[in-house]
Amino acid sequence: MSLEHGPRRPAGNGEREPFPPQLPPVQTARTATAGYLRSLKPELPASVWTVITGVAISAVGNGFVLPFGAIYLHVVRGVPIPVVGVIISASALASLLAGTVGGSLVDRLGPRTMMLAGLILQTLGYVWFGFSTTAPQATASMLLIGSGLGCFYPSMASLLAAVTNRSQRASAASLQYAATNLGIGVGAVIGGLVVSTSSPESFTAIYLVDAASFLLFGALVVALVPSGRHLAEGHQRSSYRMVLRDRPFMGLIAFNALVVLSTYAQLDSAVPLYARLFLGVPTVALGLILAANTAFIVLAQLPISRAVRHLDRSRTLSLSAAAWLLTWLVGEVASLTHGLTASLLLGVFAVCFGLGECLLSATIGPLVADLAPAAVRGRYMAAFNLSWGVGLLLGPAIGGLVVGSFVRPAMWLLWAAVAAGLVVWAERLGRRLPASANRGPLAS
Repeated sequence: MSLEHGPRRPAGNGEREPFPPQLPPVQTARTATAGYLRSLKPELPASVWTVITGVAISAVGNGFVLPFGAIYLHVVRGVPIPVVGVIISASALASLLAGTVGGSLVDRLGPRTMMLAGLILQTLGYVWFGFSTTAPQATASMLLIGSGLGCFYPSMASLLAAVTNRSQRASAASLQYAATNLGIGVGAVIGGLVVSTSSPESFTAIYLVDAASFLLFGALVVALVPSGRHLAEGHQRSSYRMVLRDRPFMGLIAFNALVVLSTYAQLDSAVPLYARLFLGVPTVALGLILAANTAFIVLAQLPISRAVRHLDRSRTLSLSAAAWLLTWLVGEVASLTHGLTASLLLGVFAVCFGLGECLLSATIGPLVADLAPAAVRGRYMAAFNLSWGVGLLLGPAIGGLVVGSFVRPAMWLLWAAVAAGLVVWAERLGRRLPASANRGPLAS
C-alpha cells in the first residue's frame, strides 16, 4: 500500500487515515542532532555574551604565555630555578591580598569599574614582565598581574550574577569555563609555534599580545557592559563580618579550597612531574594529555550543565568529587605501567578529570551567587576567589612533598581518599545549605 504524504484527512466512510509523513532515518537523525545543539545555546543577556567573548579573547592571550613563564625566566633571562618558583608564587600571593580589598571595592564602586581596574593592572603587568631582565623586575610585574587577578575575578563573578537570573547562572558559568579552556588551548598551540629560547624577542612578543588581549577585553566592557553600580548604593557600611557569619557559605568555600588543593593544583604540578620522572611519559605526550582534558571540557561543558539542571547542587558537587575519585583510581592503574601504556591511561585520567571540572564549574559559582546578598556580593565572590588562591598556593607545595618523599607510591590512592571524603562532605553540605539555594535551577 502506498503512503500518502499530504495533509491528514478525517477518516470516514471506511477510509483509513493515512500515516503521518516520515523523514528518511539519516535526515531524522540530523534534524534531532541540530535541535539538540540549538537547545544547548543558553538564553543569556547580551552583556553576558560580551563578557564571555572578552574571556575567550583574554584566554587566548593567556594561552600564549601560560606554559612558558618558568622557561622564559630561567632559560632566557637566567634566573635560578628556586627564584623562579618564588617569582611565580608572588602572583598568587598578590592575588590573595588584592582580592580581599577588591571585594570591598566591588561593593562600593560597582563590578564593571573593578573589572576594568583588574584588566588594566594585568595589562601593565604583562607588558613589564615581557621586558623584565632581572628577578626584581619580574617579581614586581608578577605582583601587578596578581593584583589584577585579585580585582578581576570577584568583579566579573559579581557582574555576571547581577545581569543574570537564577536559571541563567549555571549556563553563564559553564559557558565562561568552556570559553576559558578553548582560548587557553588555542593560545598555547599558537604560542608554542612562535616562541624560541634563542630569541628573547619572541617571548616579549607573546607577552605583549597577552597584554593587548586584556586591553581589547576592557574596551568591550566599556562599550557594551552595564556598570552594575546599583548593587553598591546605600550599602557602604557592610563588611566581611557578614560573610564570616554565614556558616553554610564558609563551609562551602572550605570545601572548594580542598577541591582546588587536591585536584587542580596537582594536575598542574605533581601529576606531570610524576608522569615524566617515574612513568616515562614523554613531554609531547604530556601536552596531548592536557589537550585531551581541554577538548573534553569544551565539548562536554554545556551538555553536562544542561543534564544536571534538575539536581540539587550539593548532589552535583558530590558527583564532581566522585568523578575525581574515579580519576585518581585511573591514575593508580597508570602508575603500575610505563611509557605508552601510562600515557594512554593518563589520557583517560585527563578526561575523567575534565568530567569533575565540568560538574563543579556548572554548580559552585552559581551556588555562591545565590547565597550572596546583593549588598555584599563582591565580598562573597572575593572570599570564594580566596579559596581558589589558598588551594593553588598550598597544593603545589604539598604535591611536591608527596612526590619527593617515601609517600610517592601511594600518591594516587592518597588523593583518591581525599576525593572520597569530598563526596561525603558535599552530601553534608546539602543538609546545611538553604534549600532555596541548594535546589537546581530547574528542580521541580
